[in-house]
Amino acid sequence: MVRRVILSSRVADSLLEMARLAYPLEMLALLRGEKRGDGVYVEELLFAPLSKHSSSSVYFRLDLMPMDFTIVGLAHSHPSGIPKPSLDDLQNFIGRVMLILIPPFSSYRDIYAFNSDGERLRVVVEG
Repeated sequence: MVRRVILSSRVADSLLEMARLAYPLEMLALLRGEKRGDGVYVEELLFAPLSKHSSSSVYFRLDLMPMDFTIVGLAHSHPSGIPKPSLDDLQNFIGRVMLILIPPFSSYRDIYAFNSDGERLRVVVEG
């Protein structure tokens, strides 16, 4: 069972910067990494192909998603500041984890992690 998501400081900083630059629109990124023990290690970010962004949602075509078994989840921002997955988020869950970033996108405390049941996971930033 996954209990935590481990991000390098480089990945965490990149996610926060992407969210700041996209604001007031939502940002979306695919998470590439691997499961080790009770954690999911996120090693890289990928841009979702042909994603469409708005202030309340972001969509991308699943049929254009790369066939990549190292994709462990999705990260997206909630410009509204609500740090919980919506029903739509959970229905479109991909991989093992989902990260949600909330304004002001200035510290690692603005990154939240969840499993496919919407249960909160611990976020660990290393390095």
